[in-house]
Amino acid sequence: MSAQVAFQARDYAAAVEYARQALVIDPEFWVGYMQRGQALEQLDEDDRALEDAANAARFSGGNSKPISLRGYILARRGRGNEARDVLAFLESVARTRFVPPYATSLVHAGLGEPNVGFDWLDRAYAVRDEHLVFLTVDPKWDPWRSDPRFGALLARCGFTRGTPAGGRS
Repeated sequence: MSAQVAFQARDYAAAVEYARQALVIDPEFWVGYMQRGQALEQLDEDDRALEDAANAARFSGGNSKPISLRGYILARRGRGNEARDVLAFLESVARTRFVPPYATSLVHAGLGEPNVGFDWLDRAYAVRDEHLVFLTVDPKWDPWRSDPRFGALLARCGFTRGTPAGGRS
């Protein structure tokens, strides 16, 4: 939790350190790898971030969060074909179990595809995807913050001041 709080505060070095401490206690703690990987990505330590995303995926039992983080990192680093392979993998997994739409949207965010990404965020809203809570603080969404669709989504979710969820007062 400390790593997540530090990440949300954009103190990436602290997030890396808190995640490292968690991994000392449990070297198979997938959330520790996930937290460290997303912080390392913000510090432009791509190879280490991808390694942590892979470890998180391996230890998580197939959780979509580290898989989508890997796709996002690959996309942001110009490895679009590999990111699209991640999208295909998420699609294949979704045939047999629930994959949060947020996960797919994140990869599209990395690819710089806001139209498709917003379609997936709308799906996330429709199924009440719990990951939407990260939209307000996660720097991976910074390039989309100026898009009116982003603000409208935050308002629909009730994440903006003075706007209750559902748009009713």
